[in-house]
Amino acid sequence: MIGELPGASLIKKLFSYTIIYYRESVAKLCPRCGYINADDANYCSNCGYPLSSSQPPFSPSPPPDRLSEAFNIFTRNLSMIMPTIILLIIEVILAAIIGVFGFILAPTALAIPIVTLLGIISGIIDAILFSITIHTTMYMAHDAINNISPNLNNAFSRARSTLYRLYTIIAILIIIGIIGFFAGIFVSWFLVGLVGIILYIISASVILNKQSSITAAIDWYGKALNRDAGGALVILIGSLFSLIPIINIFAIPYTSILAYLMVRDIPS
Repeated sequence: MIGELPGASLIKKLFSYTIIYYRESVAKLCPRCGYINADDANYCSNCGYPLSSSQPPFSPSPPPDRLSEAFNIFTRNLSMIMPTIILLIIEVILAAIIGVFGFILAPTALAIPIVTLLGIISGIIDAILFSITIHTTMYMAHDAINNISPNLNNAFSRARSTLYRLYTIIAILIIIGIIGFFAGIFVSWFLVGLVGIILYIISASVILNKQSSITAAIDWYGKALNRDAGGALVILIGSLFSLIPIINIFAIPYTSILAYLMVRDIPS
């Protein structure tokens, strides 16, 4: 139960360090039965096992450094930036089309409604393309982590075949994108970035054959904050950066790798 309580990791660390200090400074640990003996004991008081005068100090296994692991995997597989580059090119083309229509229709009464309609359509397309990009990149992350050279065409084909499992979160992104069009760029960016966390988690869960509902993703993220707060916060930052042009070329692949590693390692 204590593993589920707030601050449980801190309590366990303090307890672990206390035991280490006690074992190394005033006690001898019996290698056979685990009994803690006095520092000057030659034999275990519990089972009689002979104790060495010098024992190697006990040290707990360090937590996995997923942030560095994700970075190393990314730098070895830079082809993972290709889906995001394609996304960026499409977004530039869409923005140019809207700009041209706005310029042509500016003197007419149709300018505002048509540009508004095009903006909404663009937001819908962006949400769909953003989801496909992350899901495709997640498949490339899966291959890179498993020491398979990532292939864009292969990853896109697999992403397309399982995209239906992301329909709910894509629909939410579309709704937020439409609302954000009227609420302002910053509001849209922040809201889509938050929902993007769930998109990353669900995408990784689909590939790993884990629970992939929105509720399960939210519950998992809460557990991840307790188990690996640093990694969970980097996913949040990465999700927000995934919406910033140019920066997202690096943010999406790195965040995909990190999300995959964490979903793989931390049980839901």
